[in-house]
Amino acid sequence: MTANSSKTFQYNNISAEKAHSKSQNDHAHAPKENIATMASWQTTSSRWSEKANTNDHSLEVENSQPDTDSTSYNMTENPDDFPDGGLRAYLVVLGSFLGLTVVYGFLNSIGVLQLYLQKHQLSKVSTSKTSMIFAVYVLVSYTVSMLGGIAFDELGPRITLAFGTVFLFLGMFFTANCNSLSEFLASFGIVSGIGFGICGGPLAAVISHWFLRKRSQAFALATLGDSVGGIIFPLILNKLFASVSFAWAMRIISFVFLVLLTLATLLVKGRNQEIRPKGEKSIHKPTLRQRLRILYRKSIDFSALKEPAFFFCTLGVCFSETGLVGMATYFPSYVTAVGYSDSTANLTMTIMNCVGILGRYIPGIIADIVGPFNVMIAMMTFTCITVWIIWLLWSSYSCSLASIYVYSVIYGFFNCSVLSLAPSCIAAISQTEVFGQRYGTCYLITGIFVFGGLIAGGAIISSGTITDFRYFIIYCGALYTASVICYLINRYQQTGLRFKVKV
Repeated sequence: MTANSSKTFQYNNISAEKAHSKSQNDHAHAPKENIATMASWQTTSSRWSEKANTNDHSLEVENSQPDTDSTSYNMTENPDDFPDGGLRAYLVVLGSFLGLTVVYGFLNSIGVLQLYLQKHQLSKVSTSKTSMIFAVYVLVSYTVSMLGGIAFDELGPRITLAFGTVFLFLGMFFTANCNSLSEFLASFGIVSGIGFGICGGPLAAVISHWFLRKRSQAFALATLGDSVGGIIFPLILNKLFASVSFAWAMRIISFVFLVLLTLATLLVKGRNQEIRPKGEKSIHKPTLRQRLRILYRKSIDFSALKEPAFFFCTLGVCFSETGLVGMATYFPSYVTAVGYSDSTANLTMTIMNCVGILGRYIPGIIADIVGPFNVMIAMMTFTCITVWIIWLLWSSYSCSLASIYVYSVIYGFFNCSVLSLAPSCIAAISQTEVFGQRYGTCYLITGIFVFGGLIAGGAIISSGTITDFRYFIIYCGALYTASVICYLINRYQQTGLRFKVKV
């Protein structure tokens, strides 16, 4: 921590030795909500002791209260249990990056697929019905991620990823031969959705096994794959659609997915036993029947929603990702609706994801300094401003190419942080050994939200006129505004009205 950072966060002005001694005496009798606070002070006392002795001691010790969030991670964790760096840890980040390039990178590209299907195989099908394909895909992906998360907690990442890779490859390969709405629903929506869902949870959760202090930065590095995939897949698909057939384009993409996910499976490695509490380590390896029973009993944890912090964090993720997926699905159609070509529409998605590389990594670094929730609130607030002012008031009325490009750049920077910061926010309020379970629970609920949100978005767009799209923009703006409100309530639940708190 720099001198400026120390000055910024010196609200307590007490010596670390006194804080450490006081926390030792009061720990047994402290209110439950303060236990995590004292644990954080105990683990950081040695780092603060030298600087704390030079602070201004004008405030009385008994009138000083330690800030509840002096770390960006769950404060009951022991930092010594996490490598927080090293070759093996960063190989895991690389594996996660490659896998997320497929899982979320393609999610950022589904607008290209939606636009192509709407003009070719499904040209006689309404937008509201076509949206069912992607709504089912997202619902299945997010729902299965719940099972993928708990399977990761119990079985580790490699077995889980292997199953997901098989489903994903087969689903994409079968999609190549689809011609009707029902066939796309079955192959892409369900089979591919299962594969995406199984892979998504472990690829995000494995980062939390290796990083604690640098967790937000590690998540940001891994989720750069989302933007990289969002850059290359629209370009690849656009080129393949023009040079070969749709069938061969999907077959080639399926083999690209297979290679990337195989590399990811080989690179990632879990630390389930190392991070599990000592009392929970099993002497005997559980049988398959016991593991299935564990998966059944622990597949969801709705009781976690009783915690206000997790409840409002989940709602914030639901609203923000519904807006993100809806925009990613229908923005290319908006560009063509205002009079521009398919290649221009696909280019806007590439621009968003190019800028999104910075939008994911920079906020991740800042989140380790000021806290993931603080950064998430800021990024979502600017996303709201971008949607309401640039997209609605400028672009939808002027229909100029300049307004579309400006929106793509600004929106791409601020909104792309959603996927990289959401795991950090969940991890900050969750124990590491149950992160996969909570991650899956959050995204089960999010999947239901996004499913309904995409169907609603398709119904709003209806015939695809500019007036329909204006209503859709208002709909997206309302979703992002609701997300900001939820994250603000979450922050208030954790810190009250204090502003200079790392959370």
